Amino acid sequence: MKKVVVKIGGSLAIDEAKLSDFVAAVSKLPAKGCLVAVVHGGGKDINENIALLKEQPTFIDGLRVTTPSIMKMVEMTLSGHVNKKLVRMLNTNNCNAVGISGVDGKLFEVEKKQGKVDLGLVGEVKKVNPKIVETLWSAGFVPVVSPISIGKDENGQLVSWNVNADTAASELAVALEADQFVLVSDVPGVMDETKTVIPELTDDAAEALIETGVINGGMIPKVRESFKSIRRGLKSIHIVGWKDAEHFVKQIDGELNYGTILG
Repeated sequence: MKKVVVKIGGSLAIDEAKLSDFVAAVSKLPAKGCLVAVVHGGGKDINENIALLKEQPTFIDGLRVTTPSIMKMVEMTLSGHVNKKLVRMLNTNNCNAVGISGVDGKLFEVEKKQGKVDLGLVGEVKKVNPKIVETLWSAGFVPVVSPISIGKDENGQLVSWNVNADTAASELAVALEADQFVLVSDVPGVMDETKTVIPELTDDAAEALIETGVINGGMIPKVRESFKSIRRGLKSIHIVGWKDAEHFVKQIDGELNYGTILG
């Protein structure tokens, strides 16, 4: 059985037509001999809900600064609304989906992410416990994973932490020794300064594009975490834009390559 981890971007998750197409494609994969895990973001949904708190979202190098009040809203949005919406849609397509987060089974154990700026309740994954995903796979389910994770706060209490969904997906793909890791974005791939998709990208070339600002925003953690995963043994990473279900299934089957291949 081919192990496939798919990360779906939050922007795609709120486009009903594209999301329905994505769900239809994923629902076909188990019958093709794939063990599939879907990891999702939900950035735009989070921003809309944070607006209700009258707090302005702040991002540094594509990572959300997460205060305690924002953390509550992030968890409700990702592990609640977005996660269960995807599970409902997959189940409607006769795909046995189960929604979990990084808190469940301590899937993602984290520590506070350190850096030049305090990002608040933003965690860095230190340990992945993939047993819950493997158990769901063995029982015939498709796990749908929210990146909300678990770790100790400054008082030693276990609390929920915000983890970038690209990071969570990369860590899960490595822990599962995935045969294929696909990041589905709302852009067609990694693009150069002329907005042309780069078909293949090396680590050094990516860092140069980050330095010059060509790769920016949310694409920075997507690319950096991907190359970190490659250094730890992942075979194949694709960053693709959504075209349609047919293209996606052919991509997984190896009949077609589009977007950007990292290696």
